[in-house]
Amino acid sequence: MDHILISLNSISKYFGKKLILKNIDLTITKESTIALLGHNGSGKSTLLKIIAGLSKISAGTIDYAPQVKLAYIPENFPKIDLTASEFVKYMGLIGGLSQKKISTRMFELFQAFEMADMIDVPIKHLSKGTIQKVAVIQALLDPPDVLLLDEPLSGQDTQSQKLFIQMVQELQQQGLATIMSCHERFLVSQLADHAYEISDHQLLPLDLSDLKEIKYDILIFEAPPGTKIDSSLQDLIERAEWDHNRLKLIVQSDHSHAVLKKLLKDEFRLRTMEGMKQ
Repeated sequence: MDHILISLNSISKYFGKKLILKNIDLTITKESTIALLGHNGSGKSTLLKIIAGLSKISAGTIDYAPQVKLAYIPENFPKIDLTASEFVKYMGLIGGLSQKKISTRMFELFQAFEMADMIDVPIKHLSKGTIQKVAVIQALLDPPDVLLLDEPLSGQDTQSQKLFIQMVQELQQQGLATIMSCHERFLVSQLADHAYEISDHQLLPLDLSDLKEIKYDILIFEAPPGTKIDSSLQDLIERAEWDHNRLKLIVQSDHSHAVLKKLLKDEFRLRTMEGMKQ
């Protein structure tokens, strides 16, 4: 029988009179890796905060295994003056770890995340994706039973995504459970053994085999100076990466025509378009 770490039983959540989540049931077991999908504002972050004990539920119950240890990493982390190594060290000491264990483990993790040359850079000068790495390193100094990650891939480049996927797979082998919110459907089948979508306040299971069948295109544009992607395209784009005025998009093939048509109308110049290898 699977070792149950956390069980959500018909939980609901309101903010004032606004319903966010309704009758959510979810069982988190040892070694499970769960991806939560849904549009912005659907309740993914709220559900993670509820599991972490940072937000109260309006109805239902939550059961935790005795002494289960959780680590929650938000999508946005404050840009503080401490360097990456100073922050990790201080958090380790607060957590009761020895200086020796902190130094040894920290070095291993910074190397694993290819951040050895950034340990003395103040966090306020790091990119969003790099700051997320620092937060993950801090959480893994003393590995938890359950790791909760809010949009861990949103600030990562392709190489960092590969490293993160490898890390999640290794954590699973070590017995950790990982629950993450994720926009990148094209990566879910590599990341998770269970996937759910929050839609109309409810948690709906997704078939990972169906996700593997979805085809994607890569579109690269040159954008006019100061131009942003129209908000009407938000739900059609899986991932957007900016490099100055160069824009790289990953889009479901079924949506490519609509995205292309709108961006060309907005004076974006298409440079490359090709099917994505998965």
